Amino acid sequence: MDDLAGVLVQQKSRVHEIAEVLRRYGFNRLALHAGQASGEPASHPRRQRAGDPNLAAMSAGERLSAALAELGTTWIKFGQMLSLRPDLVGDDVAHDLSNLRANVPADQPGRAEETIATALSKPVSEVFASFDAIPLASASMAQVHRATLPDGTVVAVKVLHNGAEKQVVSDLRLMAALAKSIESADEELARYAPSSLVAEFATMMLAAIDLGQELKSMQRFTTNFANEPDLVIPEAFPALSAKHVLTMKMMEGKPFENRAALEAGGWDVDALTRRASDIYLEMVFRDGFYHADPHPGNFLLPDPEHLVLLDFGDVGYLTANRKSQLEELLVAITNKNVEDVTDSVLEITSAPADVDLASLQRDIDLWMNQYLLGSVAEVDLAAMVNSGATILRTYRLTFPSDLALLVRVLLRLQGLSREVGTSLSLESLLKPYLRQMVLSRFDPQRWAHRALRTARHWERLFSAFPDDFRQVLEQLKEGTASVDFRVRDSDNSVGQLVDGLFAGAAVLASAQLLSSRTPPVVKGISIPGVLGVALALLTWRRLQVKRSTHQPLINRALKRYRKLRN
Repeated sequence: MDDLAGVLVQQKSRVHEIAEVLRRYGFNRLALHAGQASGEPASHPRRQRAGDPNLAAMSAGERLSAALAELGTTWIKFGQMLSLRPDLVGDDVAHDLSNLRANVPADQPGRAEETIATALSKPVSEVFASFDAIPLASASMAQVHRATLPDGTVVAVKVLHNGAEKQVVSDLRLMAALAKSIESADEELARYAPSSLVAEFATMMLAAIDLGQELKSMQRFTTNFANEPDLVIPEAFPALSAKHVLTMKMMEGKPFENRAALEAGGWDVDALTRRASDIYLEMVFRDGFYHADPHPGNFLLPDPEHLVLLDFGDVGYLTANRKSQLEELLVAITNKNVEDVTDSVLEITSAPADVDLASLQRDIDLWMNQYLLGSVAEVDLAAMVNSGATILRTYRLTFPSDLALLVRVLLRLQGLSREVGTSLSLESLLKPYLRQMVLSRFDPQRWAHRALRTARHWERLFSAFPDDFRQVLEQLKEGTASVDFRVRDSDNSVGQLVDGLFAGAAVLASAQLLSSRTPPVVKGISIPGVLGVALALLTWRRLQVKRSTHQPLINRALKRYRKLRN
């Protein structure tokens, strides 16, 4: 992603193509920026051309979907990611983008075998006893072939599409360059942080074209669920896998489809749906590492006692800090405490400095009254999420992408339950995890860990102080940094001014510490912040005492003169 300006020059014709597609579908503002980024003059005659009248009846989301589909696979995947961000693009556009599909045909016969031979340094005939040249399926990044190992084991061989890596890397470099150009040219669009958005997308796509990462994910899920034999993760074969090839055991079973078919197979549909949901909640709240694409095609049912999970190219992570933030938000929502919910939202999102806190809290209160006063079992999660996204967009609050991905997973789980004719109670599903969250907040071990972490921060601060102080002294000694006040101030006015400035600085610093909840924290209150307030009060009191006892120089001189006369 380096030398972004050079990318625009190297791919000038592609940028012109992008600008033309955007312009044709009515996105003139984006087309203008794309054209100018490649050096196209603002008065280019194509910009004046009228739009296609056949597009007039299409919504903005439909037009954007069509434009991205025309630009190719990487752009389609970008649209799919934007479908997770109704807080950025709006509910209607997000809904239309969610229908984007990348229909990539299979590679020409023989290309998959070439890829395998190059990746494994052996011809296919030496690796497999048999290999079906016609793939079972072809997706956006890879295709899957059926094969047999020399010992008779039937395997599925996932092979990256020929040229996919080169195309994705080229597209990502161009996206990064265009995002940077737009960010510098348009303040309004810059607030959506297009460069950060593209960087997040690049991380996802680079993982998608590295089947070695998918292999590691499979191995991690296998370890995480080693004690839960009812969940089956396909066995992977690391020796027969590489960056562009992934070999795993072929899994057989019935698809996760309608209720009648499931019951005919001997499944208790409600129990099955609950178990699938429990598995995902364990991934999220226990492991912080979860399968991020729970659609019916990624489940197989070999028998009524086992559930097979497929396709580990799309996974989500929750850092310890993000997991803690999520827990705080869920506990606040469960307790229906609007102040705590607002605080959690502000902590999770990137709030602008001028956000109207009173209005935000009011809107969150209305949102909670609309969706959370009744039973959680009756909540329309999609409507609840869309309404919440509208609030975030109104106040320019950016929801982090890792939590946006998690929300998509929860929505798909709810949709999965509806497809098989059952209704999940989110309240009952989350209840054991919420109870554990509340208990963990008072866990002595957790408090000890936080105290130790805070102590380490302070230790680093104090251990670095002597070196920093010595550096300042050396700069003063060398004359590169010095402050020299030479003021005749018999009335100590400068001293009082310095005290006043110090008191003001202490107030501002303590306010920042309190608002950001700098640890250690007790009952939501920052201890360093409280100490800062105390310091400011003591300094203010000192000024008050000085003001009441101090006598100007002329008064002291008159008093001394009177004593001498007497």
